[in-house]
Amino acid sequence: MQSRKASAARPGPAGAPDPDEDGTARDSDDGVAPELLDYLFEASPPPRPSPTAVGRRVGTALVESRLAGMGDASVRVLLARKLCRLLPDLPPDDHDTVTTVVLRALEQLTRDHVTHVRAALATAMKDVACAPPSVVRALARDVERSVAEPILHYCAGLTDDDLLDIVATHPAGWALTAIAQRDRVSGPVSSAIVGTGDPEATGVLLDNNGAIIPEDTLEALVEGSAGRPRDWQERLARRPALPRRLLLRLADVVDASVLELLRTRADVDAATAAEVAAVTRRRVDWVEERDAAESPQRRALRLHGQDGLDETVLGDALSWDELDFVRAALALRAVVHPTAVDDILASGDPRAVTALVWRAGYSMRCAMQVQARAAAIPPRAVLNARQGTAYPLSPAEMVRHLALYGVQ
Repeated sequence: MQSRKASAARPGPAGAPDPDEDGTARDSDDGVAPELLDYLFEASPPPRPSPTAVGRRVGTALVESRLAGMGDASVRVLLARKLCRLLPDLPPDDHDTVTTVVLRALEQLTRDHVTHVRAALATAMKDVACAPPSVVRALARDVERSVAEPILHYCAGLTDDDLLDIVATHPAGWALTAIAQRDRVSGPVSSAIVGTGDPEATGVLLDNNGAIIPEDTLEALVEGSAGRPRDWQERLARRPALPRRLLLRLADVVDASVLELLRTRADVDAATAAEVAAVTRRRVDWVEERDAAESPQRRALRLHGQDGLDETVLGDALSWDELDFVRAALALRAVVHPTAVDDILASGDPRAVTALVWRAGYSMRCAMQVQARAAAIPPRAVLNARQGTAYPLSPAEMVRHLALYGVQ
């Protein structure tokens, strides 16, 4: 006798459903074509059942076979697709026998040892509005990208609590990016993604107009933008509905090339545009007024004598990466030997760099810029301000960190 698995794979007789483009048979109007499940039964199948009986037959077949006994992965892929198509027609009652059996079968498929089977299930499940929560949670936490990514990106069945829990487990960067691409990202989830420090996911989030980013999170991004690449700064500069105070603050820390983008935003009023233009003009003046015969150290000494080494000047120098001037300015303002300044900036120690800027009398915002630009501290390692502007270390702590470099 011909095996049932083989018969299931062959085109059916006249009147059977036509094959799909991938070679598998297409569902009938009732749901699952009976001949596709022949391999699950020892006896010949009965006549085509009603839609309700289709669900019962599928569920019973899956339970009896225990799924693990179906060694052909392509068969399990087909079943995953069929079950997902049946979900909208099943009784919503969790205690219904058919629904319970199908749910258990789907949960079994999420644990299939073949990645392709789980990936097929995830692809079929991602757009199902009534997707079972236990199934989508399992798929979303799968270690394989081909399985988890479609669910993380598209599936509406994942709640904010689910997403926050996934972000908190420090997933791979692609998982964070998939979440950041969702049609809607809530404020708490956006803040959690930004809090991971993943630059790619944060950049994608900034590009996503469906993502709600709380103002305090945007403020942290603005403050930390000094050490970011230009394309990342441009994403922040294009972010819709950026509060005016943050837009102006951003103008103070981004590269000069991004300033024009800020000034020409459609939602910028005339007064704000004028302030941004003034920053642009100041940055240009900083370069044009530089005397080629005057060394950065001499320029810093001259401005210091004129009481002109303020935070604005230091910010302009940082924006043009004039690090020799910045080192000289810090040494003069902090009354620290230039060698000690060089050692601190080269150390990669965010606490010591922050303490140096504090001793020089600059703000914590300035300290974050110095960490990123002058000390080349990676964004994830930058010591951030407390409550947006305050130094996160006590004066005693900063004195101790400076003492490690011989600064008394």
